[in-house]
Amino acid sequence: MPDRSTKSPSARPSRLAEVAELAAVSPATVSRVFNAPHLVGAETLKRVTEVAERLNYAPDGVAASLRRHRSLVVGAVMPSLRHAYFASTVEGLQSELAGSGYTLLLGVSQFDDQAELGAVRSMIRQGVDGLVIVGRRHDPALLPLIADSGKPYVLTWSYDAELPSVGVDHRKAMQAAVDHLLDLGHRDFAALMAFPSIDREQERIAGITDALSRRGLSFTPDRLIDAGGSSLQNGRNAFRSARARYPSATAIVCTNDLLAAGVLMECSAGGIAVPRDLSVVGYGDLDVAAALNPPMTTVRVPSEEMGRIAARSLVSRLNGKDDLLHIEIATELVVRSSSGPAPLPQQR
Repeated sequence: MPDRSTKSPSARPSRLAEVAELAAVSPATVSRVFNAPHLVGAETLKRVTEVAERLNYAPDGVAASLRRHRSLVVGAVMPSLRHAYFASTVEGLQSELAGSGYTLLLGVSQFDDQAELGAVRSMIRQGVDGLVIVGRRHDPALLPLIADSGKPYVLTWSYDAELPSVGVDHRKAMQAAVDHLLDLGHRDFAALMAFPSIDREQERIAGITDALSRRGLSFTPDRLIDAGGSSLQNGRNAFRSARARYPSATAIVCTNDLLAAGVLMECSAGGIAVPRDLSVVGYGDLDVAAALNPPMTTVRVPSEEMGRIAARSLVSRLNGKDDLLHIEIATELVVRSSSGPAPLPQQR
């Protein structure tokens, strides 16, 4: 009788119980190795996978998904993966979904509503079980399309009190950053933004206006500089425009960290001392924020955690628990050396 441990690749796959017996673990542990490997110790993981390879065993995920009328695939459309903001969210989604036995199908819209709509339509045709989308502003046909498909979905990055969402209240988060500057004595502001049409940036700008209004100060639209993108160079160029228009401004508020990093680079090149002459605040808390000179004051957005919670919530809905409504992820103002007291008039 041939040794079962030397089956050829064409042989019928071994049963889960055989793998468990030869690896000296329980069948439940074998199941965890394939469905939630992060819950299994390294030694056990290695032993079970080696035995499974020897026996040509693979879990029959296709059959299981057919029995449950599921594809075990979740579709997600991100605006971009160039920057760490959305890439971290994808990492959170991927890790959490894999632990629940799901595969992530990813699309990128490049901030184009039509491209997002097309990606979602394609994912629905391919039979995904659920969907993850970003933000509250989309092509008007998107949400009706998802509703007609019967697929559960979750919004990320934007908190919404009416739609299934796991996100941030950007307006409130930016208010905290501006309140910090106001408490330091700043009264003359300018702001840089990357994408004027994006709802999340519009909410951040509304947060600036709200904070100033509460202190009896106005923020006119001309004080908002459209940087034309979110790169470091966009930040440098936009700051030059802001400086030319409003040389007396003592605080620059940016709607993301890359723009703020560009401002700090331009200040260094132009001999503007930060924070003695000018305070600069970003948004997002990318790794670069703490590494700059001076380190950047910014709003920390836990983007990876957001992805994990969104995945858990969506899987819960797929398992029949309609407990996902509205989950607001807390942000944190991280105060570093790029913000300081407003300079006195004679110091400018």
